[in-house]
Amino acid sequence: MSITTVGNSIMSISLHRIIPGFDGTSTIGPFLVALVAITLVLYSLYQWLLPRPVPGIAYNPKATKSLLGDAPSMIEEVSVTGEFRVWCTKQVKQIDSPICQVFIRPFSKPWILLADFRESKDILMRRREFNKSSFLADGMACMGSFHGIYPTGDKFKSNRQLIQDLMTTSFLNDHVGPTIYNKALDLMKLFEFKMGLANGRPFSVKKDFEYASLDVMLEFAFGKTWVHTATGPQVELLSKLRASDVKVDALDQPVNFPAAPFVDFLRSVYEAPEIVEETINAIFATAANLVVVKAAMVAIGVKNYHAGHVKTGIEHMLMREGSRAEKEGRRPDFESKVFRDELRSIRMFGDIVGGHHKTSGAMMWLAKYLTNLPQIQTKLHSVLYETLLAVKEENRLFTLEEIRRAKLPYLDAVIEEMLRINAVTVTREAL
Repeated sequence: MSITTVGNSIMSISLHRIIPGFDGTSTIGPFLVALVAITLVLYSLYQWLLPRPVPGIAYNPKATKSLLGDAPSMIEEVSVTGEFRVWCTKQVKQIDSPICQVFIRPFSKPWILLADFRESKDILMRRREFNKSSFLADGMACMGSFHGIYPTGDKFKSNRQLIQDLMTTSFLNDHVGPTIYNKALDLMKLFEFKMGLANGRPFSVKKDFEYASLDVMLEFAFGKTWVHTATGPQVELLSKLRASDVKVDALDQPVNFPAAPFVDFLRSVYEAPEIVEETINAIFATAANLVVVKAAMVAIGVKNYHAGHVKTGIEHMLMREGSRAEKEGRRPDFESKVFRDELRSIRMFGDIVGGHHKTSGAMMWLAKYLTNLPQIQTKLHSVLYETLLAVKEENRLFTLEEIRRAKLPYLDAVIEEMLRINAVTVTREAL
């Protein structure tokens, strides 16, 4: 009996020449034939299941020799840093190419990493053959039928209409701008207390930036009817402390300040972005609380909407639903599933959770870069003082209107460069 394989050549192997005593009638013969056949099938299946790179795009050769591809490396990195983006950045640097491919999901197509700013911008803004990825949509599916889970199309546009007023110039200038300015003043007050108590020693500002951006997003959505803040309790606590109340070590060791607690709803939203498991637990553990908050804020919003006072994010959504209902010849339905899901998304993911997480991250990176590059910081100070001359002469802080109307291309360039070199990972899927 023989086995024939086809490769670069045709080869016939007789088992009785390889295995002494095999004459085709031995009981061990069928077993060996089956064993060899199974081995060949399994090996062929293994080779077929290995990651297959896209031709012409750089990749890590070691990843193509494992069924799991780059997944073990990614899991190890994320378990330590908690940042998928950091791992992606490392792959681009290690492979030494602005475009490369990684193998995250076993038995699936590779993911293409693109680290070129202009090409990425082109894909996000102009290339119609790319759309929202299923990776992103699947991760937010638990939030219901809001626009974030839909690819670009009629369903996306219909849901998106409810919040399209939230990026208008009037809304940003009249509501968001004053909110950011006032919360920034609270943050500066907190920094002043900490600097006085630290007495020249360093201290962490990570949570301070996170608290301030969270307060901005909450007032953005709910307006001044939402009275709870994350920064306020910290300012109140530190204002009552004396330098002797703060435990200090060596001069170069950071000071650890006590933290004041805040309401459960704020805690849930604050913890949500860290990891998916914490997000789910934070949301569902306080579901009853969220329902109460939502009902109260919507009731206030409806009252303000009917009175003609439209300022907050919720009130603009109510106004949009009212306009759409009038156009369609029906009564506004502020309790529809679509409206409720969009409302939930603006509060939990689309704006509050995502907004405070990304905004605080951007502020921290900006502070880090300006600290590491004092010459840029000095030039930025000079540009601000030259442009806002009255502010320097009167030795005061600029007003919102002054900074809003000032032409500061260098400030814009500093912010844009920070965002460019520390860009957020965005996923797109080819159609």
